[in-house]
Amino acid sequence: MINKKKNIFEDIDFNIFASQICEVLKEAIEKFWEQDIKLSVYAINDYRELRDEALISNIDFFSSQIKVQNHKPVVIRLSKDFSDTFLSSTLSCTKKPFKLTDLTNLEIKILNNFCEFIYKKLKDVLIPVKEVKLSDKSEKNINLIFLVASKENICSKIIISIPMDRMNFKTIVKKESFTDEDFTKSYSHVRIKAGSTKITLSELKNLAKDDIVVLENSSSSNLILISGEFEKKFNVKINRSLIVDIDNNENETEDTYYEVTMEKNLWDDIQIEINAEFEKVKMTIGELKQITKGQVVDLGSVFDNEIALFVEDKKVAKGELIIINDRYAVRLNEILSDSKDKTPPSKKTQTPPPQPAKPQQSTPKPAAKPQSQPVRPKVQQASDDEEFDYSDFEK
Repeated sequence: MINKKKNIFEDIDFNIFASQICEVLKEAIEKFWEQDIKLSVYAINDYRELRDEALISNIDFFSSQIKVQNHKPVVIRLSKDFSDTFLSSTLSCTKKPFKLTDLTNLEIKILNNFCEFIYKKLKDVLIPVKEVKLSDKSEKNINLIFLVASKENICSKIIISIPMDRMNFKTIVKKESFTDEDFTKSYSHVRIKAGSTKITLSELKNLAKDDIVVLENSSSSNLILISGEFEKKFNVKINRSLIVDIDNNENETEDTYYEVTMEKNLWDDIQIEINAEFEKVKMTIGELKQITKGQVVDLGSVFDNEIALFVEDKKVAKGELIIINDRYAVRLNEILSDSKDKTPPSKKTQTPPPQPAKPQQSTPKPAAKPQSQPVRPKVQQASDDEEFDYSDFEK
């Protein structure tokens, strides 16, 4: 089992405390140095080995330990470029650069006094030692890395390492995570499938307005939710306004069914599956939650939407949803132009089609003219004069 190291910053709010430290440090530097500076928090970590911080891995520091009675010391580190700038300004000399390994006693004393001055100012925002109780936090330091910019635009760094139990920070108050209930009134777009059935290509190409397509694979008490690759059947309250009584509407439906007398193509008797779906239905998260829990859902608003017939992903017709004998059906009100009845030219023989270089007839005929014209159903209009595109269904 791998023990994951706890992130100490997960439950602690450093923002207020870090800004307080930053304000105090800026005031201390400007007062001791007598120069205006710009100061910002560069990084915060809890590394025992400070060199593990990539931001300062190649920088040399002057380190000063501020002894604290009966407690772990506070450590203040001044980067080499800060020490150079600070000493040059304080001693008013031109000796540059200063070597941290070859500082004089006076230079070391000045830097130590400066660090002690910073600590005295920081005591106002730290927890007093007498109020600190020894704990696991007493052995852990928090390292605050500050970026300092002088008026000469020289950037340098100061690191202050403070025992964690002396830091006066607040614990982050976590609220409970949001739930679906927080978004019950928010909307999402999904597809709703009413059902499917199988029809022949001959029936498909002869669909007409006011035809009724009964969905054999459907039930008036349930629908199918589709979202991406997710599909789920769910129960719905039967919408009685959609029920059509065939017995009472014989005159209405009589003209819908008719016999077509025409020469059939080899492909006409092939059966294909046709699906009826609502497109991009707008539903609330609350309604979707009811669906996932298997509850009976009232989708009155959904039934008002237009429903379409699809062959695979190709839309072939639009209409309104009705219920016939506990099954859904679609009364067509629009046949899309590329799915209307387009009868192919009949073939009287099984001989191969004529080759361009060798015409079979002595008197050439226009290439676009079909060999024979089928009898059109009486419901078809004169505008249906294009050939049916069988290539859409040969995949």
